[in-house]
Amino acid sequence: MFVLWANELIRLIWSPPELQAASGWLMIVYVAMSLTRLRRGTFILCVPLATLAVALAVSFDEWSGVMRGFQNGAVFMAFFGTIVLLRSVADQRPEISKARSLFIGLRAEETNGAFLIGAHLIGSVLVVGVLAVLAPILKDDIDDAARRRAAEVSQRGMCLAPLWSPFWVAAAFAAQQIPGVPAWEIMLLGLGMAAVGLVLAHVMYARGVGLLDLWRAVRGFAPIVPSVAVCALVIAGLSSVAGLSTLQALIATIPFLALITLLATRGVHTRGAKARAIAVDTWRGSSRVCDEIIVVTTALILGRVLEAAIQEIGIGDMVGALALPAWAVIACVIGAITLSSLVGIHQVVSIIVVLVVFMPLETGISDVVMMEAALVGWSFASMVGVTAVSTATASAMFGVPRVHLIFGPNLLFVLAFGALSVVLLSLVNGMLFAT
Repeated sequence: MFVLWANELIRLIWSPPELQAASGWLMIVYVAMSLTRLRRGTFILCVPLATLAVALAVSFDEWSGVMRGFQNGAVFMAFFGTIVLLRSVADQRPEISKARSLFIGLRAEETNGAFLIGAHLIGSVLVVGVLAVLAPILKDDIDDAARRRAAEVSQRGMCLAPLWSPFWVAAAFAAQQIPGVPAWEIMLLGLGMAAVGLVLAHVMYARGVGLLDLWRAVRGFAPIVPSVAVCALVIAGLSSVAGLSTLQALIATIPFLALITLLATRGVHTRGAKARAIAVDTWRGSSRVCDEIIVVTTALILGRVLEAAIQEIGIGDMVGALALPAWAVIACVIGAITLSSLVGIHQVVSIIVVLVVFMPLETGISDVVMMEAALVGWSFASMVGVTAVSTATASAMFGVPRVHLIFGPNLLFVLAFGALSVVLLSLVNGMLFAT
């Protein structure tokens, strides 16, 4: 993993064909070495996908697409390594421990309001790791209903973060399928969408908490906001100035910011202890992400082969012949990814299939709106998906059956915010084309 990570960092500056070819072969070696360590669920998910990819590669003589999938997977190797480093650095920051002290003395309704905002803010950086921060805050003697509500609201807040956060694999994955969208554009649009979603969630489920009570509940997260904002702004700025994709900007930025964080630590002994802790946590964390890397790589390989197969079969032409209006295309993108997650199809597969079908067509939808629609679908799939990592993690952290998290209030929220998202994104798309 670290060899591939280094290779991708070098390729940001110097990218001869030899390094690109090496990344594909190194990924094949990594996959082979990881087979004995994969979880059973990963095998169940990946074997059918790999079988389909091989069958399509044989049928359409698209083995070059298989190699391109491995090469694309190498970029995500660097992404996951960067995220592991980010989590290790965050564990050494005082902001997280300060956030825990916020919940002392809050009423249940205020706690849920704080969990909604806190899960979103912390989850924008720590991703599902935020659940490990919030779950221990609950009292041991809390009743099952209150524990379930806390789990639901944490899922709700956290899973709105991929609408804008570059630290979620969703943004990196969508950027692979829709290259050329500036990071600041998707962050700006996504932040607006996430804000609407948070307000809607509060109106639907926490109307008993007034604005003053909500402000008192969430103001303890103030120490976290500057760090999140700095990371996001640096990534967006580097992406715009250097012409890097959001994924590349993230890979280049986080190691640099981690180094600055260490250098800013006072005291040689303290700095050394933190450096060792970050190194150890990053080393250990790198061994825990092989399942995610294999799933993403398998989906990427299938996507590259599907591109050729769909063009050969003419599925795109059939969909294009329907001449769907822009709002219907947006609804199809969001709905297809969400519904697929409810029948057990992981969003890394459905998002590729949907974008492979719609992106080559003249849909009348701007790239940034199409990307945001895909991220909305990913957000919903993470919130209520049967195979989503976030639902499994929330179930384990809060001790709530997964089925209760899926078929509960969050499903109603998905329906409401999904319909609203179609309207909002259609309006944004109309304004973009009007200008």
